Amino acid sequence: MSRSLCLPLLTALLLGACAPLDIYYKEGADVARSEANLTECQVSALARVPRDMRTRFIPTRYAPYTACNAGGRCYTRYRLISPPRTETHDLNARLRHKVVDQCMAEAGYRPVSLPQCDSATTRATALHATQTLPPLTPQSCVIRLKSGNWQIVTP
Repeated sequence: MSRSLCLPLLTALLLGACAPLDIYYKEGADVARSEANLTECQVSALARVPRDMRTRFIPTRYAPYTACNAGGRCYTRYRLISPPRTETHDLNARLRHKVVDQCMAEAGYRPVSLPQCDSATTRATALHATQTLPPLTPQSCVIRLKSGNWQIVTP
């Protein structure tokens, strides 16, 4: 892999490791069951609110600037600000997300966002993936494991 690709990929991985964990939470729920419930809600929401993909073309943008030579003659040049591109987005994404939220709420879950644990808490914790969602307090935090799983910690 080239260096130009490695740096952005490494940056994205590191930033992802620092991001809070957003999950649907129900105290005492089995993590595997909650993930299955979420998948069922997502599939149901997609059936009820299908994708509505829209693409728009954004033309090239240039900005003028003036350059003068040593003789005092000035020229107007144009600098590329952004190349032409297309953007695609799903007009129904927000509504579908609301339907998923409602479905999970009906199953007894609520969305929570848990911050990353600090390094001292991480070092002091025996690492293992959370299997059952524990009681949460304002001090609860999350450790992301190399396996891709996570562990909720309440110091």
